[in-house]
Amino acid sequence: MPKSIKSLFLTTLGKLVTTGLITALVVIYVSQVTHLHAAESKHFLWSVETPQNQVYFLGSIHVLSADDYPLPQVMNDAFNQADNVVFELNINDLESLESQAIMLEIATPPDGKTLLDLISDETYHLVQKTMEKLQYPIQIFTNFKPWFVSMSLMSLQLQNLGFDPLYGVDRYFFEQAIAQDKTIMSLETMRDQLKIFDSLSWEQQDEMLRQTLQEIDTLEDSFQQMLQAWKSGDKQTLEDLIITGFKDYPELGNRLFRDRHVKWMTEIQNFLQDDKNYLVVVGAGHLVGEDGIVQMLRDQGYSVQQQ
Repeated sequence: MPKSIKSLFLTTLGKLVTTGLITALVVIYVSQVTHLHAAESKHFLWSVETPQNQVYFLGSIHVLSADDYPLPQVMNDAFNQADNVVFELNINDLESLESQAIMLEIATPPDGKTLLDLISDETYHLVQKTMEKLQYPIQIFTNFKPWFVSMSLMSLQLQNLGFDPLYGVDRYFFEQAIAQDKTIMSLETMRDQLKIFDSLSWEQQDEMLRQTLQEIDTLEDSFQQMLQAWKSGDKQTLEDLIITGFKDYPELGNRLFRDRHVKWMTEIQNFLQDDKNYLVVVGAGHLVGEDGIVQMLRDQGYSVQQQ
């Protein structure tokens, strides 16, 4: 691939893959839940009030469409009350040359290997069929690792369905924070996120890619189910989706959620001891479950209220 084309490709996929990273992966692994739990007019927003400040935790869907706006007023109210706004990543960094270099470094196979060297013939055949169906040349993925191909295909398919990281909840509030000159902070770096997937064995990456290819045609139904749960504040359904989806992949689930939450809690404790108000915007899946941020806060004695 010519250098100029590869640069453009990495810039585009950097925004798609990294901002929609966990959303896309959760959709790959979720199983169908036959019904939604009854919600009580709540939103995917929680708050902790301390003697000195208010800290809000907003569950983000990283890819949405224009039709999903405006967002509920309660989310905008939380943003307006916040002095500091915290995201998983600094979204502005995703388009930098440095980020492109990091993406290329981590996503490129070692020792001159290609995608064909790293996956089974069965998986490679599925890649070929899927690329033909999506009308993308397979050559664009030849020099990338299986996990990156998996995430890229899922992210591109979400965009084909009309869901775009440009309309993500995190992107929306990031741009609002810049416009209103609020302090912007981040919990981790792009390298941190990408290393989660790069630590998977070749066999695990092959399995991940194969499952993506086998389920890509049902992506819209799975994502709509997640989206409906988010819109109705149905934390139990989203929790059921995630727990069910990752029950056969506990190691990956722990890397994506529990291990990161433990690291994030150190920073969150600092936010709760400050005299400034905070809005913490993270993927919705990070706020549910027994290893989620909300439960971790409750385990430490905080009163956490869903809005």
